[in-house]
Amino acid sequence: MVFADALSKASRLVELQILFARSPQKTFRTKELAGRLGVAPRTVRQYLTELSTTGKLPIFHDGRGWRLVPHARLEVGPLKFELSEATAVYLAARLLLRHSDEPNPAVREAVRRLSVVVPEDLGRFMEHLAERTSADPQHPFAAAFRAFAYGWALRRVVDCVYHPLGRPEPFRCRFHPYLLEPALWGLSLYAVGFSELHGAIRIFKLERVQAATVTEENFPTVEMKALLDKLEQSWDVWLADESDVVVRLRFDPEVSRIVEETRWHPSQENRLLPDGSVEVSFFLTPSVPFVNWILSWGAHCQVLEPPSLREELASTLRQAAKLYEAP
Repeated sequence: MVFADALSKASRLVELQILFARSPQKTFRTKELAGRLGVAPRTVRQYLTELSTTGKLPIFHDGRGWRLVPHARLEVGPLKFELSEATAVYLAARLLLRHSDEPNPAVREAVRRLSVVVPEDLGRFMEHLAERTSADPQHPFAAAFRAFAYGWALRRVVDCVYHPLGRPEPFRCRFHPYLLEPALWGLSLYAVGFSELHGAIRIFKLERVQAATVTEENFPTVEMKALLDKLEQSWDVWLADESDVVVRLRFDPEVSRIVEETRWHPSQENRLLPDGSVEVSFFLTPSVPFVNWILSWGAHCQVLEPPSLREELASTLRQAAKLYEAP
């Protein structure tokens, strides 16, 4: 219990630092902070006194409540995790490492740093995983990732050279990175943002960026809710001008249990049929990643509607079958 109490206190101290860091102009009343942390006001005052006297939280009381000292530099100390939280951190790190098929020193260093804030056994294993990660800082992908990461975090315009699929030559443009998104169905990383060259929102695959430099120019703040909502309703990292449609698929009994165990999309609805198969419906734009996902099921999945998608898949499978016909 002593360990758990100490861990709870450490978590609350960090939470106080984060609250003030996120709202440097706000005045926090003791009662409000007590409610957020789930402790008594007297305990909050003790926490604030400890953080203030140790220099970890430069605050003052302005007569109404607690405020951060103007222009104060605030550093959040080392994090501590409960065992279940540490396991979640390990799983996130494992997924990150498996997703990174390009040399990326930022990934290796991030996992190495996480290894020191989880229990020792997990930490040693995460350190071992980090050492197995390729991390050539001169690799083009590492440079592109660094530039877009800084551009995204600092809201800076990125000057880049991009070579899209299907075009013989690359082009140069200034890009406003609004989001960095990992692909669900491939080992790829995408930047979603505004391309000044196209005058519209575009998605750039970082593996296709040949050169990138962070400029000193900030791009305007944008409302992210609409963009996030659109990405959430898409299949993987994909923005399309077409309208969403109802897509119905039938999965045979051999894979029906897998289908029922998994939720791939917010609009997904499953219906178990008498023969043991499962009919699944989506409301989305049938993008290239979505079509490839259907094809990955082979003969276990049949498109029921829309007719255009059904014919597209049938044509693709007929062409694929010809590759296996005897000469």
